[in-house]
Amino acid sequence: MTTGAENRPLPESPARQLTPRGFGEALAGGLARLVRPPRPMATPAFRIFAGWPERICAALVGLALVLFGMAYLDTPILRMAGRFEGWWGTVFTIATDMGRSDWILIPSGVALLALLALASPARSLADRVLLALAARFAFVFLAVGGSGLIISIVKRIIARGRPRFFDEFGALYFQFPSWSPHFASFPSGHSQTAFASALALAFLFPRWRLWLIGAAFVIAYSRVAVDAHYFTDIVVGSLWGAWFTLMTRELFARRGLVFTPGADRRPFALPWRRVRAAVAARLSRAG
Repeated sequence: MTTGAENRPLPESPARQLTPRGFGEALAGGLARLVRPPRPMATPAFRIFAGWPERICAALVGLALVLFGMAYLDTPILRMAGRFEGWWGTVFTIATDMGRSDWILIPSGVALLALLALASPARSLADRVLLALAARFAFVFLAVGGSGLIISIVKRIIARGRPRFFDEFGALYFQFPSWSPHFASFPSGHSQTAFASALALAFLFPRWRLWLIGAAFVIAYSRVAVDAHYFTDIVVGSLWGAWFTLMTRELFARRGLVFTPGADRRPFALPWRRVRAAVAARLSRAG
């Protein structure tokens, strides 16, 4: 159901043109809002462990579980999984390709830059609509790209050998540090991307959350199925991507960006008719 207000043309800021200066102003304005203090009435940030003693204990327990998994779980699970051939092999090959970060980072990054180029720092209602949409793309980009950047560094430092070296050296084969892709097994970057992307989109589109998270599980498991990772690799990568995305939502929500600052952290409603009208108007003026 639409209202007359949604169909009315949006007021434009005077003499708005696509210039590097305007893009820089929009980018600086967005960064300023992201690093500003949380809203006074915002719900406190979500924390699993409140104090540093609890966090240190949790980290030590997590490290022990990871080492236990590497030593006692990875080998039997790898042998049990085996190699998939034929139709199932094709399915898992396609699934594992969908775990590449390019599929989410390039579209969200390009859309973010384009919207910042079209909008000025909230000079009119049209600008605010465009910047609200840009904030959604920024959330997805930061959740996936931020967690992926950290994992890319960590996995090069740990430098665990991939399962292709299992027959010769076993599951506990490291060459730290190493920048070779053959020694970048732990944690799994594809699993991190899958769960970071799935949760970021699920937070924005809650109705699709079961399908998105289910697809993330398939992509993560495909890394074992195609003999690219061990079980602990995909578990740690998945948990890291999910946790980082959750914390990114907290960062945005407590500042009133994309998500409500209340306890439910729902995404703000976005008037898609106004978005289309604002984009069309700016593109016509730019042309």
